[in-house]
Amino acid sequence: MTAVLLAWDPVCPEAWQPDYREAAAIAADAGFFRAVWDVTSTADRIEPGSDAWFMVPGERAGLAGHGVVVSAPYGLADPQGPPGTRLVDIDVDVLLPPDELILLPDLPEEVTAACPKDGGAAVVSHSAGEDLRRKWSRHAAAETRDGLFPGSLPQQAVRWSLTSRWENDAEARRICLAHHGRSCSACGLDPEAVFGPDGSGVLQVHHIVPPGFLSETYVMDPVTDLVPLCPTCHAVSHRGFPDPFTPSELRRLLASRRVPRQDPVLQGSLPSADQLRAEDDARKLLGLRSRRSPAD
Repeated sequence: MTAVLLAWDPVCPEAWQPDYREAAAIAADAGFFRAVWDVTSTADRIEPGSDAWFMVPGERAGLAGHGVVVSAPYGLADPQGPPGTRLVDIDVDVLLPPDELILLPDLPEEVTAACPKDGGAAVVSHSAGEDLRRKWSRHAAAETRDGLFPGSLPQQAVRWSLTSRWENDAEARRICLAHHGRSCSACGLDPEAVFGPDGSGVLQVHHIVPPGFLSETYVMDPVTDLVPLCPTCHAVSHRGFPDPFTPSELRRLLASRRVPRQDPVLQGSLPSADQLRAEDDARKLLGLRSRRSPAD
């Protein structure tokens, strides 16, 4: 599948409704922002499910954000509109601050050459799109974000679902973990203690108030309404019926199976030096970064 490049100028707010900064805020708060884009010049090469990469033109041109094409190209319903115009719907899932763009010289050559101007659109090959994805996935914003960073995986590997907005609120998560600690409230696993820095951000927060008790006037308290759970316990909690299992119910489930709460370090085998070298060679063949330190 091809990748679509779209030019979005954040310094011309009158050109967009809403403007770039407002769209970035909406995407960060709600998870995505639905936009309509003119792709008349490339409509015959665009298909639903394609990655949409937003490029900012100008002196500091660069990669600004990611989205997904969610419709086939369609025409304007207004008979008075420009003839032959073709549009697509795009779900914008992240836009970077203007001073944190991945600059054009740092992007793949095919992307640099095809970068659209003046609000236009361009299509690049699948290989160029994957090179662009790798560059995007190594950006500081991707490495510091909790959970999956939009655009870091091919769309066929991603399944979207709507969840409680409170569970995705960064400030609510911070308060919850500051109060309850960074161990799973059900099994006791501390991902960072087990895996080191690579385990940071793995722990999730779970909303313990059943949905049937929520109302329009409900005000969420991160300390009393949210608890930290590891991804496995979080998934099992939502299998409870008619309401999710509470942490105490999860602990009873574990106790009934005689599963002890986790110690800070899990037991297991360590890979040999040859296995580590083989894994590193495989990563290099795939164009990925080495995980080995210079001392290894």
